[in-house]
Amino acid sequence: MADKKSIQEIHDYWMNSSTPDRYANKIERSEFLTKYVQKYIAKKGRILEVGCNVGRNLNHLYEQGYDRLSGIEISDEAVEALKKTYPMMAAQADIFHTPIEDIVTKMRTNSFHLVFSLAVLEHLHPDSEWVFEELARISRAYIITIEAEQAENWRLFPRNYKTIFEQFGYVQVEESDCIEADLKNYTLRVFKKVGK
Repeated sequence: MADKKSIQEIHDYWMNSSTPDRYANKIERSEFLTKYVQKYIAKKGRILEVGCNVGRNLNHLYEQGYDRLSGIEISDEAVEALKKTYPMMAAQADIFHTPIEDIVTKMRTNSFHLVFSLAVLEHLHPDSEWVFEELARISRAYIITIEAEQAENWRLFPRNYKTIFEQFGYVQVEESDCIEADLKNYTLRVFKKVGK
């Protein structure tokens, strides 16, 4: 694209444009995600959300009995809002306040039973696509993506996540549109690590 931005420009945008108040009230999205998490992941499973923002998804999982939760979030405003909005979940969760590129390589292989993202990987700069292999490495069993795979602008990068994660040893076990979550033009995909 002619107006392609750098990784730093993308990071700067999300550091300063996280709008946690806008994300906190979209509970139907967390309910939709949780149905799939409950289908595949036991309550004792370790779960990582990539781009947790205000923590709505993590808190919904916490309320359903999941308590081994972690999140990665780039924005100061979002992390502060997470702590204020969901103090009980925040007190027990591990929140990594950093760009994903700066933390994912430091995470142990097979650290999480599930790694998931909801409208976050679509913002990953093309120069950071190496992150996908790292996400495949740190998950021991499942990856769930809910992403706008066709959308494209200066901060949205179209990708087929089935093609991406199947090259790293996963098989897609489920796919759904996200209409019931009020996410038009989004695709949910559930991936299982081969042999698990």
